[in-house]
Amino acid sequence: MSRIPIDISKSKTSGKLITRQWILGKIFEYLLPLMIVGIFPFIAIMEFNSNLNKDEPIGLSLTFLIFTLIIGGFMIYSIFNVYKLKRIKGISRGKNSNLIKKIAEKNNWNIFSSNQQMTILNLTWKESNGFDWGKQLTIIYDEKDILVNCISFGLHSSPSPFHWFANKRKINKLETEFEIGIKNVLQHRV
Repeated sequence: MSRIPIDISKSKTSGKLITRQWILGKIFEYLLPLMIVGIFPFIAIMEFNSNLNKDEPIGLSLTFLIFTLIIGGFMIYSIFNVYKLKRIKGISRGKNSNLIKKIAEKNNWNIFSSNQQMTILNLTWKESNGFDWGKQLTIIYDEKDILVNCISFGLHSSPSPFHWFANKRKINKLETEFEIGIKNVLQHRV
């Protein structure tokens, strides 16, 4: 999996992963998925319009149109939220980092990169259920909190917005284990 360079300070202020890449790369990153998502509602609208003009029954084409619009709405939402960061309350930068390393070790996640500002975890292929070309959890340390994002990669290591809901589950899993770890650390203090 190719890794996209991240601008950490801009990411902290914006609440999204801000990547350093060429403008053309960013355009294609959004344009291609939007075209794929947009083609199905376009076909459904054309079919519905054809049925209306020919005075044919519209029930099936209307159902298909509504279904494609709902699925398309979810996909557009995921395309524009693929880089969103989730803020999770922590203790301190050092203890947060140690907790992340313990969680990664427990779940057999590979630590791709780790420093004072950020940790990048690669999830195993088994964790990604074989429907993508890999997943990456990015954890940015922001004072006492952590900012978390999970990205699935498609063919040629391009970020894939089509796995947003599965990525959200991975973030929730990390959050749950992180909060349990914080409770354990706080109980050991007392």
